[in-house]
Amino acid sequence: MIFAIVGPTGSGKSVLAIKLAKACSGSIISCDSVQVYKGFDIGSGKVTSEEMEGIPHYLLNIKNGNEEFTAGEFVSRAQAAIDEILKLKRQPIIVGGTGLYYRAFAYQYTFNEGCKEKEKELRTEFLKILKEKGVAYLYQRLLDVDKESAKIINPNHSSRIIRALVFYYVHQDGISIQKTETKGLRDDLVGIYLDVDRQILYDRINNRVDKMIDIGLIDEVQTLLDWGISENSPPMKTIGYKEIVEYLKGNFNLERSIELIKQSSRRYAKRQITWFKRHEELLRMPFNTQIDKEKINYYFLDYLNKMD
Repeated sequence: MIFAIVGPTGSGKSVLAIKLAKACSGSIISCDSVQVYKGFDIGSGKVTSEEMEGIPHYLLNIKNGNEEFTAGEFVSRAQAAIDEILKLKRQPIIVGGTGLYYRAFAYQYTFNEGCKEKEKELRTEFLKILKEKGVAYLYQRLLDVDKESAKIINPNHSSRIIRALVFYYVHQDGISIQKTETKGLRDDLVGIYLDVDRQILYDRINNRVDKMIDIGLIDEVQTLLDWGISENSPPMKTIGYKEIVEYLKGNFNLERSIELIKQSSRRYAKRQITWFKRHEELLRMPFNTQIDKEKINYYFLDYLNKMD
């Protein structure tokens, strides 16, 4: 049996999962599209080695910042991690808020990975065009060939635009066909959604952003750039990193950058809430008080006891 804990950014999923893992000999699999990247620690809310409290974690720090990581790769790597965890007679616990990754895993999507060499060649070509002509040019090109995909992509999100263009020129069709098959909902998955009151969640997010700044987010972003991580790489275009990049370039002052991070994080949380509402298999449990946290742990532990 696989446990899953999902919910919006800043809700406290990681701390809860570690407490649960300690109680049931569990190991945690991160379901997060940024925490897979080495060095992207503070801005992604990645748990530190001390915070892990000895609990094994999987799918953290497995990619270089200039590499891509897809939902298809998440599914295959998550399954490999589960197989290893079960072999060690531990309890797999998937934790995170990247909705597409969770859905692809839960509903067993089969992904068309395409021709890797051609994809690599095209990606290199589009990155060159991005540098020479800018993101607006690439977005217009996507509009010309795949209008449906362009409609749902932020015109400034260069990595997603390039991904959609690469997919189109490999498959001669929109990226929406990428999910070619689903085997349906897994029957070995028990999941909960952390239902946090909106104002409590927003306060947590605001405080979390302030803490990120205090413990060194600006230095982290500068270090990543110094390592050669492109400001147009997938993780550097995510919330928290893109705003600090603009601050370092002199386009925003620090106060404005912090406010943008908070605003974007709240909006992202709202989108996550909407996304996970579609998942009727998830048990929605209040997550506002210490008693709520204890109830959630009891729910999982009681489930294990009933299986014995």
